Amino acid sequence: MKTSRTVVLAALAGAGFALSIASAALSAGSPVEERQATMKHVGQTMKEATAFTGAATPYDAAKVKSLMDGLGADAKKLKGLYPADSASDPKTAADPKVFSNKADFDKRLAEMGTLAAAAGKAKDTDSFKAAFKPVGDTCKSCHDIYRMKKKPA
Repeated sequence: MKTSRTVVLAALAGAGFALSIASAALSAGSPVEERQATMKHVGQTMKEATAFTGAATPYDAAKVKSLMDGLGADAKKLKGLYPADSASDPKTAADPKVFSNKADFDKRLAEMGTLAAAAGKAKDTDSFKAAFKPVGDTCKSCHDIYRMKKKPA
C-alpha cells in the first residue's frame, strides 16, 4: 500500500510539474498578442460597463464591481506587456511613444486602475456614471497619445 501511495504521489507531482512547464511555455508567447487580447478584453469590459450608465440596464452593483475589478487587473497586466523589444513587432498598434515615454504610459495605466476601483464602489446608476466617465477619459487620452492611428483601407 505504502509503495503504491508513493507512486501515485510521485505521478501527481510529475503531472503538476509538467503542467507548470506547459503553462510557462504558453505565457511566454508574444507580448504583442497578449496585450492585444488584453486590450480587447478591456474594450469588452468598457462596453459592458457602459450599459450600467443608462436607464436601459438595471444597476447591478456586484456586476459593476466585478467589471471594474477586472479592468483594474487588466491595467496591472498591461503594464508588463510592453517590453522594449516588442516595439518593432510588425503586429503592434502601439505608437513608439509608448516606449520612449514609458513612465507616463505606466502612470496612465495605474490611473485607469485607480479610477476603475473607485467606480466599482458606486452604489447606483448616477454615482457610477459620474465615477465611470473619468475611466473612459483616461482610456481615450492614452489611445490618443499611445496608439498608432489606423490607416484607411
